[in-house]
Amino acid sequence: IRQVDVVARMVDEFSAFARMPKPEMSLNDIIDVVRGPVDLQQLGNNANIAFDIDFPAAPVTIQCDPRMINQVITNLVKNASEAVEAKALKDDTPADYRGRIGVSIVPSERDVVIEVVDNGIGLPKANRGRLTEPYITHREKGTGLGLAIVLKVIEQHGGKLALEDAPLNETRTSGALIRITLPRPDPTTTSPEPSKREAPQPAATTLSPAR
Repeated sequence: IRQVDVVARMVDEFSAFARMPKPEMSLNDIIDVVRGPVDLQQLGNNANIAFDIDFPAAPVTIQCDPRMINQVITNLVKNASEAVEAKALKDDTPADYRGRIGVSIVPSERDVVIEVVDNGIGLPKANRGRLTEPYITHREKGTGLGLAIVLKVIEQHGGKLALEDAPLNETRTSGALIRITLPRPDPTTTSPEPSKREAPQPAATTLSPAR
């Protein structure tokens, strides 16, 4: 049954990667776009994983395809959940270990940074940059397509993807941090709608006096 589940997931992710459409860009509040998949993953996860959510109070508008960004966040939170589950199964993990996943949004005038951090098994040191290549994975349940899809979507949105070690603290002795940087629209370059522009007036003709 486990193998069937893995194969089914691989087929789904391969289809998504092979048929990746061009993004349909529109103005969206990135907080709403990110909150949806995070809430679903939070409800679907077991009680041993705690979520730390840090979103701005005010809307953060960017140009994006909400369906594709939704898939990106879903993939990243699922990866974090599996990393936490793998950490819990390790023999040297303390008995009181509890998984934690943090999702934050930090906007600026030029871009918005989305971070997903966990206290799971972490990312490999060697060949880390290859994790975004198709079929490259370090996880037992991984298909090697999740991060490849994430990178492709982020690049289509003109953004950047970074894979880093999570900052360590009292509750996090290992883990991964995935950082997405997406550009924000420049309000100074916004031009009026063509339908609202006034029709050009014919230039006035000046007659020179006869000499």
